[in-house]
Amino acid sequence: MKQYIIAVFILCLSVSAWATVDIGEIGVGARVLGLGKASVGGMDDASAIFTNPAGLTLNNNLNIISMSGTILTDINYLVIGVTENAPIGRVGIGYINASVGGIPITTITGTGSTAAVSWESNADYGSSVVFFTYGTPVSRFLRGNFENISIGASLKYFLQSFNGGGTSLQDAVGSGMDADLGLTLQANDWARIGLTFNNCLPMSAGGKFTWKRNSVEESIPMATRLGGNFQLLGEKGWQQSEDKQVNLNLEYESGRGGERPSVLHTGLEFWPTKIFCFRGGIDQKPKATTTGTGVDNNLTAGLGILYQGFTFDYAYHQFGELAENTTHFFSIGYRGPEKKKAEKKVVEQLKDQAGKPITEVVQKPSLKTFTDVTDGYWARRPIEYLATLGIMNGYPDQTFRPERSLTRAELAALLVKAKGFDLVGARQQVFTDVKANSWVAPYVKVAVDRQYVKGYPDGTFKPDRQITRAEAAAVFAKFGGFYIKDKVSESGFPDVPAGHWAAPAIAADRQEGLFEYLVGKDFQPNAYLTRAEAAEILSKTPLIKDRIKEMLTNGK
Repeated sequence: MKQYIIAVFILCLSVSAWATVDIGEIGVGARVLGLGKASVGGMDDASAIFTNPAGLTLNNNLNIISMSGTILTDINYLVIGVTENAPIGRVGIGYINASVGGIPITTITGTGSTAAVSWESNADYGSSVVFFTYGTPVSRFLRGNFENISIGASLKYFLQSFNGGGTSLQDAVGSGMDADLGLTLQANDWARIGLTFNNCLPMSAGGKFTWKRNSVEESIPMATRLGGNFQLLGEKGWQQSEDKQVNLNLEYESGRGGERPSVLHTGLEFWPTKIFCFRGGIDQKPKATTTGTGVDNNLTAGLGILYQGFTFDYAYHQFGELAENTTHFFSIGYRGPEKKKAEKKVVEQLKDQAGKPITEVVQKPSLKTFTDVTDGYWARRPIEYLATLGIMNGYPDQTFRPERSLTRAELAALLVKAKGFDLVGARQQVFTDVKANSWVAPYVKVAVDRQYVKGYPDGTFKPDRQITRAEAAAVFAKFGGFYIKDKVSESGFPDVPAGHWAAPAIAADRQEGLFEYLVGKDFQPNAYLTRAEAAEILSKTPLIKDRIKEMLTNGK
């Protein structure tokens, strides 16, 4: 009888040598490990690839994570992941590897007192998982609705193999695939809920692992994880603070495959400054006992540094009750630029009564910024100006989503906010498809009363219909109070003939400088207007130009 002494399986809950192991259970990133692996509420860095794919939407920068460590003094553990924006949403690719070399393969002959153990050879073991991950807000598919919900999925490819070991481990190689599904719900500014189904692909759909030897197929144990991330203290926390931040992570994990007890993961993250943090947690893990299975309460701790978008993390993690099982992990990553500090100074030249210039230092206001509006984005300034003025708002995940198309309802609200009209008494049902208790009802009524927008002959307003550039040109011309000719000889754009219904409004807007961003380009009248374009155009209207100027000079 042969016995395979494989340390990595001891770590993975004492499964047999031929069992399929998801090494992602060990932990993915020093930040996650320092938090007791409580991560299903959504991690705003590349570790979301491995923990909850819906979390990819929490950070729209290029994200990179890497981690290495040695477990049980023999097992080399490596994690690498990268996420980036794509036309279809956020995508990521990740890789996990655990390996151990020089495993003694022994042969036991005889039984009882006559048993003899002889060494046969050494073998090397390796286990890898590759992740292909996607995440996006639900609103991408539901025309702007449910902006606070994100979904994600990871397709996983598994590979396990032994090298060496003589004939006893010949063909001891296997591969397989499975999938993770994830969801996050931003309940409010300080609470985010997450749910994942790990290894949820049925065997009939390909969710299995196949050993080369005898083509034996196995299912990969599924787990359901539910939890949340709660900002107890911070800029948008339950209790507000500009300088400090405290995050509490909680997570419940069901027994994988129903063969293990359910466990809890808890973690606390404290940022006394913007660049340094402390972490601590409890990572419960099933363990084998003389009476069946029990639970280990593994203590975790960690430190983190965030500087110029780069992250440096350390984690201490117990694995079982033995002191020698304690492991130290280190991660280096990148999560994008820090929030810009807009507190700058400008100098204005004034004159005293004698006509001599006086230098006055005026504080520039703190501009609202968004993670998906980078320094080089073409409409960055108009977006930040209008957001700071409270005319255009972002989303709970710190994004602006500049390329998302604007709806008729959103445009009506935008114009009314820009003018600062009183909404008292405006909550009435004017159109059959705009209920009086809807958020947009008062904005639609005021915008219609001011004749910026109109309804349709059938008594509807179609609030969720996306607005085209041609339609927007007519609305902005009315909003700006521009003179619109009955007929024009040209619109100013080669793809808009003089006879086009919106040509007079387009010409009027162009003359006022609203379409400077389209100079030298086609107008594309049937293209949908984006949020970035709306910010750019509105910032060029006389009213908003004056408000921006006043804001930047603090009224000086």
